[in-house]
Amino acid sequence: MTDQFFVYGTAAVIVVLILSQIFRRSFDPFAPVWLFLTGYGQIYVVQAITCREYGLHARGVEVVTQANARALWALVWFLAVYFCGLGRVISAKLPRPPQGWSTPAVVSIAPLLIVWGLICAGVAIRQTGVPESAEASLLRQFPTMMLAGGILLLVTGRQPSRPQPALTAAGIAVVVAYVLIWMFNAKRSHSLFGVLTGICAYYTPRLRRPSLPILSATAMIGVLVVSLAIGWRGNGGYEQSAGGFLNYVSEFDPSSILVNLSLKSGEEEPTDEPRSRETDEYGAFLLMMDTVPEKSPHDYGASYLRIVSTYIPRLIWHNKPLYGREQWVSAWIAGSEFPRDASFTGPAISILGACQLNGGPLATAVVMAVVALMLRTSYDYYRYHALNPWAQVWWALTFYNAWMLTANDDPFVWFYYNYGHTTLPPLAFFWIYNALASRHAPAQGQAWEVAVA
Repeated sequence: MTDQFFVYGTAAVIVVLILSQIFRRSFDPFAPVWLFLTGYGQIYVVQAITCREYGLHARGVEVVTQANARALWALVWFLAVYFCGLGRVISAKLPRPPQGWSTPAVVSIAPLLIVWGLICAGVAIRQTGVPESAEASLLRQFPTMMLAGGILLLVTGRQPSRPQPALTAAGIAVVVAYVLIWMFNAKRSHSLFGVLTGICAYYTPRLRRPSLPILSATAMIGVLVVSLAIGWRGNGGYEQSAGGFLNYVSEFDPSSILVNLSLKSGEEEPTDEPRSRETDEYGAFLLMMDTVPEKSPHDYGASYLRIVSTYIPRLIWHNKPLYGREQWVSAWIAGSEFPRDASFTGPAISILGACQLNGGPLATAVVMAVVALMLRTSYDYYRYHALNPWAQVWWALTFYNAWMLTANDDPFVWFYYNYGHTTLPPLAFFWIYNALASRHAPAQGQAWEVAVA
């Protein structure tokens, strides 16, 4: 049971931190650390417990113990960097967001973003099988534009200096539609994005935070939409249509939530060997711990080059590589329990699995420190400018990515998968537009203490 001591230690660190923040009355549900810890705890506590028998059978007690110990010290190191105060220093030196906010610009641009997102979502729902050009394929990779348009309307409508109920209602309707569409598309991430951004955009313009009952209800809704999306994915028991989806929802078994969230094993045939869990995030982490570098080499952070290379068109760079992909696939081929080949496009390996592939313990320390400092600096920047509408929109469309950091095969895949080419361009546009429109506006006063009150 030595391996489990580290798991319970990780759980204790998370629980003690949450309780200490609540007792000090400094708990902010929109701080990114809580979503990070939600994902981290789900993988390295919940899955580490439910996957234990599998891990011991497939990888051995030494690998499981090393993995759980890695999860504990990596979390402690992350929190030490997050709370060290350096993020506040850096954020205070960053450029201020534009002071003005143009409602006419929002009303003009938001509908275009919403329509674009709806087109992308509609194509995703109704695949025709007809070949399309590379340009058409690229243009339909922007579904989150719809969510950005809804948040722009919601934040604008909730401004205390000039409330606009019609814009608020429109923004809420768009966000709810986004959640429902992507539940139907069986995408748990996008569905959860809608819930998180909507609640954040509703409260932050008034410098308020949800009450405990509202937070509890939000958590329940988030869990429900994720579980519904997972359960609907590939469900052959219902017609794959809007009517079939409604039937599925009406007959949804709440007990399946535990299975979908890895809190309980699904029904399976009795066997002397535990069912393979290598496609779960924790199981993939064990694979990387067992395989790299003994059976397959490190990638030394090659995948992070995609933060830049993703945005260089292949029209310019014809033979552009997918950095880090070769090492990722090589590790799966070398360590998997099943036959794999170079065409493998399997599941995520989680943040610590990625760090092990990057370079082991040293890479883990470096990546966790960078992630902690990035999250804290971003959060402190938002708090410093919490009265600013641009900052409110930016934070609602940014903070939820802390959850994506933990569960992917690359801690920064959120940037080039969802953020960098969808929500970031509208934010950049409104920064430039409002900066030019309010070039001579007086500087806004510091909002730090007000924002955290």
